[in-house]
Amino acid sequence: MLKHSHLLVVALCFAGQAHAQSVIGTGGGSFSNLSSCDSSGTDRDCRIVSTANGTATQVQWGSQHPTTDFVNPSKLTSADVSFNTYAPATGIVLGALDWYNSATLRLSDSLDTFAVRWTLAVNFTAPAGPDASGHEIFNFSIRNPINPAGDRIYGFELADLSNLASSMTLDGVTLSNFRYQVTDGTGAGSSWLTQNWWYNDEYNNSRLQILADVSPITPPIPEPETYAMMLVSLTLLSFKTRRRILRFKGLRRDRTPSAVPV
Repeated sequence: MLKHSHLLVVALCFAGQAHAQSVIGTGGGSFSNLSSCDSSGTDRDCRIVSTANGTATQVQWGSQHPTTDFVNPSKLTSADVSFNTYAPATGIVLGALDWYNSATLRLSDSLDTFAVRWTLAVNFTAPAGPDASGHEIFNFSIRNPINPAGDRIYGFELADLSNLASSMTLDGVTLSNFRYQVTDGTGAGSSWLTQNWWYNDEYNNSRLQILADVSPITPPIPEPETYAMMLVSLTLLSFKTRRRILRFKGLRRDRTPSAVPV
């Protein structure tokens, strides 16, 4: 019984430290501020459209037809993401862009280089926190050289990741190691990320993700004095429990009826 009491007290002291923290949330974005390309009137070279992911979630540029707009254009799509895991976790996806690069004609020279803005929003439903919803604006420059060379998207700055990280504060966990990652998809070519730009061959699909690691906040290690106080408490508890057991046994002996002589 004494041994079980000791184990119970120790288990109660450290029970909270083994609880796994849920990490649940979503991420998504939209495009705006197209500039330096023909986005209005006839013979347009670029536009922003809505998709199943929401309003203004895709940029299109170029056309494979000499006079008709946007026949099999290149497409940059803001993807919806969700995460449901436990801390610690490595590489949770906070945002993503999907890029199909088509071998398109340019109806004007405006497609040599043009710009667009991507606004990413991240919302944590667990854990709670004073700033459980983060956001950041990414300003991209898209370079569309003469075919058949692939295209490049510039603007993946580490400063933007730092701003995104500082926009979120959660209870019980820390977010760290924010980074970009490119995954080459199906298609005729390849893609990669180098420095601050993302390359993609024509007729190729590629995905860029914004990743982060999440870690539980480690409880402070008790001072030696705390362990000493815990040992004293356990000793007193053991002594009191032993006295109660001995008293209980003594009462039982006193209450045992005497033998009746025959």
